[in-house]
Amino acid sequence: MGMAYPVKYSNVSEMERKIEQYFAERADNKVEIFSSKKGEVVEISEQAPLHLTGLCDYLGISQEDLENYQTIPEFAELIRRAKKKCEAYLVDQCVRLHKADFILKNNFPKQWQDNPDNLLNDELKKILVEFVAK
Repeated sequence: MGMAYPVKYSNVSEMERKIEQYFAERADNKVEIFSSKKGEVVEISEQAPLHLTGLCDYLGISQEDLENYQTIPEFAELIRRAKKKCEAYLVDQCVRLHKADFILKNNFPKQWQDNPDNLLNDELKKILVEFVAK
């Protein structure tokens, strides 16, 4: 018995159109913020977060379905590119905000896992704490 594949998208171009819409809508996200300089609420455009959960929700499929689509050769490259775009956004957030590592580890566990070989040992931690305290 073979693997049952998802059936929501029967061709690559249909899914590609939907993925492009997701990214386009997220790129031109309108947000209202209070401007202390102007003393009023103003509308600004900013990049809305890009992540696999949002992409799957927009596509109307689960993350498991997305993984299954990626095993279909004609969908594989499209999904790989979409995942890389989400990952790149989160990496940027990680660099700017120092907060995305949790999301990266959970969305991209193979690429973003803690490497025990790189963790600080207790002695080095102690030295760093003493140095910072000075």
